[in-house]
Amino acid sequence: MNYKKTIIIVTTIICSVLIIFGIILEIYKSNSDKKDGTDIDTTENYNFDELFDNNMNFQNYNFRNEYKTDTSKELVYTVYQLNEKKEGKYDLKVELPYLNINSSKVYDINTEILTTFGQKVQRILGNAEKGNVQNTIYTVEYTAYLNENILSIVIKATLKEGNNAQRLIIKAYTYNVSSNELISLKNMLEIKELNYSQVKNEITKVVQDGINNTQSLKALGYNIYERDINSDIYEIENSNNFFLGPNNTIYIIYAYGNMNYTSEKDIVVIR
Repeated sequence: MNYKKTIIIVTTIICSVLIIFGIILEIYKSNSDKKDGTDIDTTENYNFDELFDNNMNFQNYNFRNEYKTDTSKELVYTVYQLNEKKEGKYDLKVELPYLNINSSKVYDINTEILTTFGQKVQRILGNAEKGNVQNTIYTVEYTAYLNENILSIVIKATLKEGNNAQRLIIKAYTYNVSSNELISLKNMLEIKELNYSQVKNEITKVVQDGINNTQSLKALGYNIYERDINSDIYEIENSNNFFLGPNNTIYIIYAYGNMNYTSEKDIVVIR
């Protein structure tokens, strides 16, 4: 009887020690992940595609109406919308945003958005009218966030023209409404007091994961876009396609379709 009691007591002690050790290990791991104030979330794209709601989202509102170009409208609103399909010619679902701020720098942003995403619509419609038929599927959507004095907007387009490979085009702008300046990624890391080296390491890791994933597809005979891990586009000084989204989450975007016929992208998420 005493032997059985001893076994039960010893077993209970061992289980308790293991549970306590597990808790300590989890706390240590959690603190290590949050070192220097940076919490890297490597969840695939962190629901990136679900963010695009064609709306202005306010996290912490801090903007006065008198700074708007049109005080009757939202800070960011849809200035052009088209949902039209002609069988064998085109299928268009387009919502173009407009930054409603009275500033010459914002005017330049709006002009660039129109040039990058809007002119393509006119070319597609024009070619269809002329009979230059190349069945085209083109979608454009956006989302915008205001976190205190930082306004971010990101536009995403997918383009499929005839037999060409599909392109994914993503462009983001992050703007300080108080100082009337675009914010670089380096500035953003300083503002958020994030560790420069740790963010750079995470960029390298995400891109390397992308390389590994596409190499397996290449081995199967697929024609894939090949990343160059040594390219200077991954340097933080050159990585200014990013935005500050929900819950102060930073999304660093490498959309290879901006310059090539590919839908490949890498999204580095930092919370």
